[in-house]
Amino acid sequence: MKIALVCREFFASKGGLEAYSCALSRELQKRGNEVHIFANSWQTEEGMIFHRVPMIPVSSPAKNLSFAFLSARALARESFDVIQSMERIWFQDIYRASDGINPVQMQVRYRRRLLRLVKSVGPRRQALAFLERRIFRGSGCRIIMTNSELIKSQIVAHYQVKPEKIRVIYNGVDRVRFHPGVKNQWRRSVRKESGIGEDEKVLLFVGNDFKLKGLPLLLEAMAVLKNENMRLMVVGKDDRGSYLRWTRKRGLEPQVLFLGGTREVERFYAASDLFVLPTLYDAFSNVCLEAMACGTPVITSRNNGASELIRNGEEGYILERHDERELAERIRISLSAEKRAYMGGRAAIKADAFAVEKHFAALLGLYEEIIDLKGR
Repeated sequence: MKIALVCREFFASKGGLEAYSCALSRELQKRGNEVHIFANSWQTEEGMIFHRVPMIPVSSPAKNLSFAFLSARALARESFDVIQSMERIWFQDIYRASDGINPVQMQVRYRRRLLRLVKSVGPRRQALAFLERRIFRGSGCRIIMTNSELIKSQIVAHYQVKPEKIRVIYNGVDRVRFHPGVKNQWRRSVRKESGIGEDEKVLLFVGNDFKLKGLPLLLEAMAVLKNENMRLMVVGKDDRGSYLRWTRKRGLEPQVLFLGGTREVERFYAASDLFVLPTLYDAFSNVCLEAMACGTPVITSRNNGASELIRNGEEGYILERHDERELAERIRISLSAEKRAYMGGRAAIKADAFAVEKHFAALLGLYEEIIDLKGR
């Protein structure tokens, strides 16, 4: 097959969307497909054909709209069996809605109605709303691919898309990199490096947007628990200043370790006893599936698509409310040795069903469906 993938910044180390695009392109090439990458900037990948899509770099709306329009012009110069885009662009055979949708993002980020109204008429949100309407209500794509039932239901509700136009293909996890054996490999050394004792209970939070991913709620839950034998490892890049001041004021500063970003996140899954991500909104947080694959129980919120893989008391717990007392109680229960061991084992078993190979197999089936649609 001759396949076009659209990703504005094609860098494996950039973020979830970009890392997925790189992994997908490699897998498609490995299976003998001709892979074309349409991007504004990229890392070099042997054997792949790159097409530069220019952008107007003045502002976020200008970037979004110019990339959407100019990528369509670039794509039109050749014919492809399948065009899959990870970006909101003018047209694609498959649009992968992997970061949620604009109306819900607005509700989550701006709780006050007046502020939400003001932000919604701003140029950035207007550009995103325009592109989503074209994709979901217009002629912007043939099939919408989502990574959770949560996002499928939101697209149907907000844009009145027919459910049969949407395919849910859950994210996959690399079971070579993420597996329970990492605990034997990394647990002691990482704890020692971080000054954490063998008997201390360790919570892990991973995310680059601390507020959106729910770090404030997690810190509040720790204040409720008042467990001096508990440590929290915060992995990710964001401004930590206000959080340091908050922990200092509450007397939690010695218990909270801000460790910055990492390319070896599996080392921290290995060192932790419980993974906690009380996110405000996530289409499907990959870090939850990675933690599960490493045998680490997960607590996350209902408005995270990854919660669809978790059953309360089995692989972890799902938060029904944005409430520090509910979270504190879930953490307390999960950290008992017996419960932790049971849920960690169940989490690893569940993750096995979502190996990345299964994701790619399902996606290739969707490609065949697109080719069939075009042939009618």
